[in-house]
Amino acid sequence: MKKFVSLIITVLFTVTLSTSAFAESAGFKDESTVINAGTPYDKSYVEIRFSTGESETAGVPLAYKEFLLSPAGNRIDKIDGNTGETLISAELSEKVSESLGGAITNGVLYQPARTTVFAVELENMSVKCSRQFGEIITDIAAIDGLIYFGVRNNDGYSFICADAEKNLEKVWEYKSENAITSAGLFGEYIVFASGNKLICHSKTDDDFKENEIAGTITNVYAGKYAVFMTAEGGTLYKVRLEADGTVEDGSLMSLEIGGELSAPAEKENKLFVSSTNGFYAVDALNMDVIKAYPDLKNGCDPVITTGSGFRAYVAAPVPSEGKWYLYSVLDNDDVLTLSEIVKINDFTNGKISVSDSGVMYFRDAKGHIYALGIRENDIFTIILKIVIFIAIMVFLFLILRAWIKKHSDKTPKFT
Repeated sequence: MKKFVSLIITVLFTVTLSTSAFAESAGFKDESTVINAGTPYDKSYVEIRFSTGESETAGVPLAYKEFLLSPAGNRIDKIDGNTGETLISAELSEKVSESLGGAITNGVLYQPARTTVFAVELENMSVKCSRQFGEIITDIAAIDGLIYFGVRNNDGYSFICADAEKNLEKVWEYKSENAITSAGLFGEYIVFASGNKLICHSKTDDDFKENEIAGTITNVYAGKYAVFMTAEGGTLYKVRLEADGTVEDGSLMSLEIGGELSAPAEKENKLFVSSTNGFYAVDALNMDVIKAYPDLKNGCDPVITTGSGFRAYVAAPVPSEGKWYLYSVLDNDDVLTLSEIVKINDFTNGKISVSDSGVMYFRDAKGHIYALGIRENDIFTIILKIVIFIAIMVFLFLILRAWIKKHSDKTPKFT
């Protein structure tokens, strides 16, 4: 009994920590984007916490601790993540990017504008430094005091590593004639693509390997054991990498999905991807389609969370209604169940960010931001609270019983 109760308490304690502890967003396209928090799971138990006004210059929102960072125009608002109240703002000298996301590390947001990267201290929203690099064309990623992103200049394309601690001085630069994708982190390598090449680049120096893949790569996602790519023409690719950054012989696998593909998302050998042809769940080991949802055409980039079960979220239009729906695909012991979560407005080119507490933020086509969460005191929350209460009471009872037994053994016996 003691072991069982201890196990329950340990699990509950772990869940509580995992949903409240903040893991800084590095901005990489990899499993670090998977959030272990209780996200909306049923349309009957969902609520809109707040919504913001329309903004033609809204950028990509980013959840940070109990706040939401909302770039728009020449500023970044720091918003209370539950009420939507703007607490403080940072003023920038250039308009933020409307399609590219920033990254947070060491309490600093690295925000892309059209040609400039701004470093913003999140405590007081002051601009620490900024630097121009050319037209920024990828999301920003950050790790170990370095940031990574792609740019376009008059002489072609570059993927740049800059030192976050030295006023964004350039550390190294990879140049190419072809467009460059956003980056993933695979082991000790920064992985990104240019044309038909998968580049595995050292984090800190000029060492890199170029791996030719059969197709023009549009997105890269670094899984735990393999790298996944989408390519023009609707093909998914998967490769395993050697320790030196080269592709392992015979590891290249592909799957023809068709249409134009979104950025993929993968966890526990389940890969999800949107297409102009539908939404797909793929066996990431064998690169076979597990289930296709042909009605969910033109969906957004999928998002995976694990706090309310293993779920993949995607927003897709419903042309007959002139609306979009947010859908959840629950993976329960390899049985996939599709559920409608909520109707949303036009989500063309929309962006999603998920907080560590499970609140989901949606920026739609008109720049509105909606905060979506589980309705408080729904049946799931009530059951969880009851279980926690019972576990605490049993635990206290065992402690009290052990204390009584310990002290009763020391009591003199009279006959």
